[in-house]
Amino acid sequence: MRIKTYTAPTMEKAINKLRLEMGPEAIILSSQNTDTGDVQLTAAIEQVDTPAPLNGNGWAEEWDSDWKTEAADPLHQKPNGQANIKASTKPSASATRKKPNTVQVTPKMESLVQSMAYHGIPTKLAEKLCRTALSINTEDTGMALAAALDSHFKYSSKVIGRKTPIMLVGPPGVGKTITIAKFAATANREKRKVHIITTDTSRAGAVEQLKAYTDILGFGLDIAKTPEQLASLVNERKLTESTDILIDTGGINVYDTEEVTKLTRHIIAAKAEPVAVLAAGTDTAEMSDTAEGFAVLGARRMIVTRLDTTRRYGGVFTAAHSAKLSFSYASVSSSVAKGLHTINPVNLARLLLRDPTRSEVDKEFDKVKP
Repeated sequence: MRIKTYTAPTMEKAINKLRLEMGPEAIILSSQNTDTGDVQLTAAIEQVDTPAPLNGNGWAEEWDSDWKTEAADPLHQKPNGQANIKASTKPSASATRKKPNTVQVTPKMESLVQSMAYHGIPTKLAEKLCRTALSINTEDTGMALAAALDSHFKYSSKVIGRKTPIMLVGPPGVGKTITIAKFAATANREKRKVHIITTDTSRAGAVEQLKAYTDILGFGLDIAKTPEQLASLVNERKLTESTDILIDTGGINVYDTEEVTKLTRHIIAAKAEPVAVLAAGTDTAEMSDTAEGFAVLGARRMIVTRLDTTRRYGGVFTAAHSAKLSFSYASVSSSVAKGLHTINPVNLARLLLRDPTRSEVDKEFDKVKP
């Protein structure tokens, strides 16, 4: 994929420049206004050429050593790149040993690798992302990484309006209830009807918490204590193109057979689509195992919460990769009013490359319009 940014005084002129150079097949990834008032478009087009692989094997296994290797041996290279060994000189035993393949370290490459290492992204996945990003024909590291993320992950942000009940599932304490409230707040602004049902009747204060949100937003709240009650409520609340059914559930331990079985019965009773809600900042391997557990229950998409309370996001990417979950929405604030943010390759790249000491993670998402 080739990615490029175009800037012009108006949207029409920016699109004309884009189409003239990249053709009608180009896809607009994002648009925004610059500080000078110009319109800036970022577009991409599929690149059919297969990128040549980098030299060397296992290049990312040791972050520091592999990427600081000199690109050429000064004893064996002239300025023009020709061999510099005299024909009459017999090479020593050490000189005849095969030199390991080396990699030319560029600022773009170093930035990518440091980012992968900082966020704790496992070597194999990091290597895939870096190789793809380095093959992209752009000097913009962020856009190159966005193209790589677009190639290796799936994105599906349309949760509501799908004519299927949506059931949020996840471990305890990841923010499923607040996410339901954020969906309801968005629906309220868009003049959509929402039927909210909760099955979380065992956690102290769970119903009261959700009811406080629904009362403010003017939505009713149904409570289902059993799978049979849930099925009955779903059948009563008919879905239409402008009506959604959102189901909140109690957090479960995916390693507990009894809890998994109970949740499975609720999913089947509601004929719902389970959407995994996972919190950023969890151990990378553990988050992957948890995501795979919910994928077994039928989850195909993932909502990521607590992006504002952590700095390292490796677990988010390994969970999506190992469980084959599509990125859907991100929660970057505990405030219901701030809602959810659509996840796309561009804002994920910004998330990985941003200065971790900076606050206000939500601004990385606000820069890109879904």
